[in-house]
Amino acid sequence: MTNRGIRMLGPAVLLGRVVAWTACLLLTLLLASWLFLAKSTLRDALVLGCALVLAALAASAWGLRRSSGNPDATSVHRALADRASTAGEREPGVLPARLGSASALANGQLLSFYGGIMALVLPLALGVGAPDPTGKAAEIAAEGAVVRALPVESVRDVVKDPHRNGSTYHCTVTVTLPSPDGAGSGRRVDFRSEWPDPAEVGQKAYVAYAPGRPELGAVGGDDRAEVDRRLSGRALNDWWTWILGLGWLSIAGALLSAHLTNHRDQRFPRRLRGDERALRATVAGYDGRGAGKVRLALETPKGPVQLHVHADSARYFDTVGGARGHLVWEPDRNRHGGRQGPHRTGAVFVGDDGWFIPGGLAPEYEESARTKADQPAAVDSTGESRLLDLDRGWILSVPNRLLNVLLLWALSLVTLALPVFTGPWRLAVGIAGTAALLVYGAHVAVSREAEAERRPSGGRGAVRSTP
Repeated sequence: MTNRGIRMLGPAVLLGRVVAWTACLLLTLLLASWLFLAKSTLRDALVLGCALVLAALAASAWGLRRSSGNPDATSVHRALADRASTAGEREPGVLPARLGSASALANGQLLSFYGGIMALVLPLALGVGAPDPTGKAAEIAAEGAVVRALPVESVRDVVKDPHRNGSTYHCTVTVTLPSPDGAGSGRRVDFRSEWPDPAEVGQKAYVAYAPGRPELGAVGGDDRAEVDRRLSGRALNDWWTWILGLGWLSIAGALLSAHLTNHRDQRFPRRLRGDERALRATVAGYDGRGAGKVRLALETPKGPVQLHVHADSARYFDTVGGARGHLVWEPDRNRHGGRQGPHRTGAVFVGDDGWFIPGGLAPEYEESARTKADQPAAVDSTGESRLLDLDRGWILSVPNRLLNVLLLWALSLVTLALPVFTGPWRLAVGIAGTAALLVYGAHVAVSREAEAERRPSGGRGAVRSTP
């Protein structure tokens, strides 16, 4: 990592936090405005303003990465470990009383998941919507529309539109608009609309028209809500609103479930009192292949122990392999059930340099480690250890192409947020924005899995240990 890159680590960590939290808030506000607000200056300002700020955030991250000299991920991770180090503040072998910043793991995972899903949904949502009322509905709304239930007098040009869940019918119907002054026979008008079944003479239709200018004609259909939406200028019809709205609620539910699960899975000791079990240990490698590398191999004077961690254990080994410290856990507290497999006991590896890695001990390793534990280590009542969070400098460690894709995605979002005429181009741009992220995400996932599989299965790095 270049000296310039090291100097840029602090700004990158700060900007990464700002981008992550602000982007998620802006994505939420933008989608809510697009789904639920009618056409107005406020909606246009919110949608376009959020898109512009998102583009500015993406450009800032892209520019900072460029100015840092494009450091490699391993160098960034090692610089983060140096940044988290507090070596020299305590006597060697003395544990801190407090393990801080524990919530960063759960927060980072939640923000990544939520931001990723919203980034996929938004271009499509903007693409299928319309920023302005168009055609006859816009003209009628501008002249003061009213909606009446009027009888259908004739039906023609019925076209069946079959689809997966049944069929709809496009019909041209004729109704008579009431006379503005209540006298006379009124004005006969035609309009074309969509019906769940072919329209029939005598059936009621909801019809919107301008009483002062009946020559503008009418728009209508069998659904009052859809007629009102066309007049109000809401960007999406009720069908799309329900789909995206329910999807949004599902994401919120998944996030709540993930948060509760993460909270349960990260019940490691956060305040040390001196009565915990402690075992001197060295980061010796990792266990597992591919994306399943979740066990960090620790070598102790009394044999190997594996610590289940909440991230890729190979990244930890590449960053702090060979580091010495203490494996600390409380046998009778902090037990939890993992997402898969048996219950584990919350544990933490506290490096002598002042950072810590949270995790858990499987029953067989906890039982084995309990019999090997040293005498309780001394605890510095004023000491604090910092979480070794390898994702804090994500702006400097993610692939360059990802920032390029995010920048293009943000520009497409600004294009779709402009309150200009609608057309097929909107859907094309929306699909392209979502597809670009999906394709690149799949490419990264496959590449990382392939790279992980190419790592050695034995020797330095990946190891196989037994209690």
